Amino acid sequence: MLKMKRGDVLLIVVLVLLGSTWLFLRQVLESRETVDPATLRAEIQVDGESYRSVPLDVGEETIEIHSKYGNNTLKVFDGGIQMMYADCPRKISMQMGFISRPGETIICVPNRVYVEIVRSGAPGPDDNGVDAYIR
Repeated sequence: MLKMKRGDVLLIVVLVLLGSTWLFLRQVLESRETVDPATLRAEIQVDGESYRSVPLDVGEETIEIHSKYGNNTLKVFDGGIQMMYADCPRKISMQMGFISRPGETIICVPNRVYVEIVRSGAPGPDDNGVDAYIR
């Protein structure tokens, strides 16, 4: 059996402290960032194809998604979006909760539904950043 030496324990403690410090600082910096819901939208994709883009500054709105893979219901409210219903077996996407910050996602793998919060000025799924082609 392997015996841990003092240096091994010290290395593990230092790595755990560095990782914890990094996660704590990241959490603090992200919580201080203010995001205006008027600048955000939810990009909804079904089977990799753009389904709909929804601004998050609207009032309450319910979005029904019916595809050959299954049925989902999303609800837009309070500057964010949440999966309210999914007919997939495990319903993991419903457990992902309410999302309202850029980069947050909800994914329903069996129904192939992908929802991501993006800034309105950010390139969408159909925008590859190319302005023009020159021959």
